[in-house]
Amino acid sequence: PLVLEQGEENVMTNKTPLYDTHKKYGAKLIDFGGWMMPVSYSTPLKEHEWVRTKCGVLDVSHMGEVRVTGRDAAVFMQHVTVGNVEKLSPGQGQYSAILNENGGFVDDLIFYQLDPEHYLICVNASNCEKDFNWLKQHSESFDVMVANISDQYAQLAVQGPLAKDVLKDCLSESQSTFRGLDYMQICAIPEYGKEAYLARTGYTGESGYELYVPVDQAVGLFEKLVADEARVRPIGLGARDTLRLEAGYLLYGNDMNDEVSPLEAGIKWAVDLNKPNFIGKQALEHQLKSGLKRRMYAIKMEESGIPRHGMGVYKDGEQVGVVTSGSVLPTVSGAGGMALLDPSKIKVEDQIQVDIRGKRKLARITKRPLYSARVRDQ
Repeated sequence: PLVLEQGEENVMTNKTPLYDTHKKYGAKLIDFGGWMMPVSYSTPLKEHEWVRTKCGVLDVSHMGEVRVTGRDAAVFMQHVTVGNVEKLSPGQGQYSAILNENGGFVDDLIFYQLDPEHYLICVNASNCEKDFNWLKQHSESFDVMVANISDQYAQLAVQGPLAKDVLKDCLSESQSTFRGLDYMQICAIPEYGKEAYLARTGYTGESGYELYVPVDQAVGLFEKLVADEARVRPIGLGARDTLRLEAGYLLYGNDMNDEVSPLEAGIKWAVDLNKPNFIGKQALEHQLKSGLKRRMYAIKMEESGIPRHGMGVYKDGEQVGVVTSGSVLPTVSGAGGMALLDPSKIKVEDQIQVDIRGKRKLARITKRPLYSARVRDQ
């Protein structure tokens, strides 16, 4: 279900600290954005179902981490991100974005306030160096230090309805804080290092956690988790893609880029236009005033075929937009995805057509997300 190019492994390809461990567990490894990553261990469909019903562990160590510290850290984060940082207190996180002056995405990201002068930012793997340079450039008039600390961390996502129970055995020293975490909160987990953290979030639509641990702790933690074979399995990028797609989570490079705004991408809820000026605010205000020319919608196929990024979407013979992401949808059955469409020409429940390799196949615009996330479930 996940369309990824099979790459040749070479010395220039990045490898996470779990590379040899993935081979040990029989993973199919591919070159994904310059990283050798597991696409699956069994099949993406089986792994998708396992995360929806039990608990999966995903190596997401290719993601980047940036640290912002200093007296002006909060003011700086308020200036460069779209949400209201003043609403945060230590231990809380926020899904957000950094934008260019035209309102397009530099990246979408999650960041956490560890204390008022210390923020940990998780950025997309392919954008890590770009994001760091952008943040560094815009920090010059603030009393802050911006550091790319990606090489210090491995990151594991523990996702699924059994995630909390599974983690109990691994976090014996942090039971009280770990068990009390709400969605989008973070806590220290000292048993895995001085600056190791556990955040209650993820990219699957299920209740789960993401662990930031020193690279030398990654293999031991992964092995401890997957040893619980009755409840836990390692999960590859194939299932990660179908899981996030059902839940309506965006993927940079597919669903948005430097020419797509948060308003168009459907995350207006993450933007606070009432806060003082932030980078890209004027462009977003102009978009709202003039009216959006495209918006993100969910689509579901009614005929056989899988929609893929870049395929045209038509209504009454006229092209009304393009597919941004698509795949099989194991939980909701069939195939579908997301598309950027002209809101003046379509509405939810309209029947449309997707041009799949020269054949226009029937589909329908449906409410987004396709799968109701259970990230807040206890």
